[in-house]
Amino acid sequence: MADHPKLSVDILTPDAVTEKAESIGVKKAKNSLRSTVMLGILAGAFIALAGEFYTMAVFQAETGYSISRLLGGLAFSLGLILVVITGAELFTGNTLLVIAYMTRKITLRDLLRNWVLVYIGNFIGAFGVALLVYYSQQYAVKDHFFAVESLKIAFGKLKYDFLTQVIRGTLANMLVVLAVWLTYAGRTLSDKLLAIIFPITAFVASGFEHSIANMYFLPFAWLVKHVPAVQSAWQVAGAPGDLASLTWATMFWKNIIPVTIGNIIGGAVFVGLAYWFVYLYKRV
Repeated sequence: MADHPKLSVDILTPDAVTEKAESIGVKKAKNSLRSTVMLGILAGAFIALAGEFYTMAVFQAETGYSISRLLGGLAFSLGLILVVITGAELFTGNTLLVIAYMTRKITLRDLLRNWVLVYIGNFIGAFGVALLVYYSQQYAVKDHFFAVESLKIAFGKLKYDFLTQVIRGTLANMLVVLAVWLTYAGRTLSDKLLAIIFPITAFVASGFEHSIANMYFLPFAWLVKHVPAVQSAWQVAGAPGDLASLTWATMFWKNIIPVTIGNIIGGAVFVGLAYWFVYLYKRV
């Protein structure tokens, strides 16, 4: 009988994962403008859908704070699952392109082109879903208390100073990129699903900040704050925040900009550069 090669079912080793991250980074950087933006829009939409699912999971939860956050984290895992399995382009995950840059497989222009295009695409997708959820009148669920929860989430994301937001963004993307990293090691669909769930649940349950997710949470809160019935429900809930202060300038300066900076640090520096230094540094 002829010998047949054995199929490996082991996960990839860390050095092999680093090389895979490098090759994936090269491929992503060379994608066309059309593909990059469209895949970015899809990723933003997927993360936004997970944000809506998160809100539905936690609002009016009577399980206690920690358990409700855990449930919310499990629900939000849907976003990265959709991104990874469908091949969409997520800015925070693409901070790993820094590996291909450090090994000189792509240029700084290639790196920044991908980041900018994907970031713009992610915003379009996330805000687009926020509009769809708004016009579906999902905010009216349970006498508008779905909208009240959305506003509470938004105000919770705007209460920290710039540096704190950077740090919270750093911690979030360390976990998000580690989830992506673990999916590179897996060989099957179930490997990838399990790899995503725990890091994403950890970052969400801990309340860390993800710039793309916030491109859904904050604009959706801004949209619903204009609904008179939501304003009334907000007053009934004790009005823990001035709705007039929820502006685009506030959303970007107090959250999205510093969180984006933190996301780059967490993904590119604490994961990407760390593993490049361990496994690929000598090749340069």
